[in-house]
Amino acid sequence: MGLAASQARYLQLSARKTNCEYEGQQINQQRLNLSNQSADLFNQMLAMSVPTPPNTTDFTRLQYSWSDGDMTFVLENYYQLAKPEEEYNYVTTSYHYENVYTGQRKYLNDPQVQATKTNHFSKNLDRNFTVNAISYNADKDTFTLDLTNVAGKTFTTTYTLCSQADSIDTVEQLDAMYGRTAFENDTDTFTITYPLDPEGHEIVDDYDNISITHTWEDPSTDPPTEKTVDFNTYVDTSGDTAEGLENLRKLKLTYGAKYDPDKHYYSGTDEGGNTVYTCLEDVQDAKRSKFGPIETRKEDLNRYYTDGTNFISEETLRDLKVGDTMTTQSATNHPTFGDYSYVGNCPLTMLTEEMYKDDMTIITELNQILKDMGANEGDRKSYERLKACFDENGNYIGGTIYMFTMAGQRYYTTTADMDESLLSAYDKNSVADNSIDSQQTKLSYYDSIYVNTKVSETKKALLETDGAGRFSTAKFEDDSVVYTLNVETIKDEDAYNDAMNQYYYDKDQYDKNVADINAKTEVIQAQDRQLQLKLEQLNTEQSALQTEMEACQKVVSKEVDSGFKTFSS
Repeated sequence: MGLAASQARYLQLSARKTNCEYEGQQINQQRLNLSNQSADLFNQMLAMSVPTPPNTTDFTRLQYSWSDGDMTFVLENYYQLAKPEEEYNYVTTSYHYENVYTGQRKYLNDPQVQATKTNHFSKNLDRNFTVNAISYNADKDTFTLDLTNVAGKTFTTTYTLCSQADSIDTVEQLDAMYGRTAFENDTDTFTITYPLDPEGHEIVDDYDNISITHTWEDPSTDPPTEKTVDFNTYVDTSGDTAEGLENLRKLKLTYGAKYDPDKHYYSGTDEGGNTVYTCLEDVQDAKRSKFGPIETRKEDLNRYYTDGTNFISEETLRDLKVGDTMTTQSATNHPTFGDYSYVGNCPLTMLTEEMYKDDMTIITELNQILKDMGANEGDRKSYERLKACFDENGNYIGGTIYMFTMAGQRYYTTTADMDESLLSAYDKNSVADNSIDSQQTKLSYYDSIYVNTKVSETKKALLETDGAGRFSTAKFEDDSVVYTLNVETIKDEDAYNDAMNQYYYDKDQYDKNVADINAKTEVIQAQDRQLQLKLEQLNTEQSALQTEMEACQKVVSKEVDSGFKTFSS
């Protein structure tokens, strides 16, 4: 048993020793791979070029300059004539700086142009929806509807009572959609009949007995027929009687925010049997000035609801049932502006034809602005707007340009420029509730000033040199004076700063790459140290195995020798 056990142990130790040798070979192979990686990193570092800062001498040059006693000129470029002439041997390009009278356009952020607005609503096509569900909230006075549009899209929307009593814009929008008003510019078709006193004088303040007749030709008939509406009932809105209160209610519903309690209204019946109104003061003013329009208005006792875009009457809403087709109206405003008064807190002054003709400074400034806006580097849009302020003969069209003073400087702007800013206040993306705080488009405004400008000139010259090969004097083809040239060493600061910035960038990149290589090398070295430690452990283990194997061999040898001695005796 001792011999067999020793032999078995020897075999185990032999197998383990073989495995250690194999593991050692694998570790050596890994260390070889790490060595190759380290060599690659070293080669990368050798291939990197170390950035060097730029040399200031690379960015300096000789510069020739001269002075005529008023301005300093710099010789920028020069080349010899292909065929030297008797008086000139070079073509030169020089520059100098001088104050050049220049027209300019600026943009004013948040211009806050103030002006009066005149609405021009146009009715859009009616929109039809199928009603899927409808409910009314009495507390909020709102209608909520589930609708399907003609494209088959289903959605939910809420209709709220519109502010007709608070907003003239809403009144005029409803007028455009529902045809509640008519305008007449020919004052001769309106006749006012005043009561007479015993002496035959008109009593213009006896409002109960004043009547107004509107007569016109209906062009829809052939031949046109004459039609008449008599406004012979004074609408008492004093509110002292039940009839007065009812009249006041009807006028406020019909006129909305356009109702003026200080005016006098008369009612009549048109050819369709509708109650219509007109205002005495409007007719009086129109007849005095020979200018309209005079407004006649159909009585409209409806209240209207809106979802913000579409409008519908309360009567129609309350009659709707599930499955009905709901028809809504809408209108688009194309406002115009006038009576421009302020830009921000700067009062505006309208430039009249007389002011333009009598002020040479204004003529000079505007001509310069037009010239520079129409130049290649100018502003074509501004040029067209300014040009439109003058007729084909160059005569100013009064009222199209306004002036204002800001920080002591006079500026100009056009009605077209102000209209653009004003219209932006009514854009669908406007965030303010008024036309002043929500003007999103910057205002273009103009002035003429002296600007320090670089002026370049190219001309022939006679350049003479000194004994050192540098130019010493210059005489130009348009000047009889021979100028002494000053020679200066000029450093191109911009180019040098660009080169320094590039150097700093390259240096940062180089430092980063070196740091990255060093970091990778440290990782490789750490891995190699771990493999070396493991290899040393295997060597120690292999030595121990070798010692134990030798001991086993001795035991086996003794057992064999003992066995032979036993059988030989």
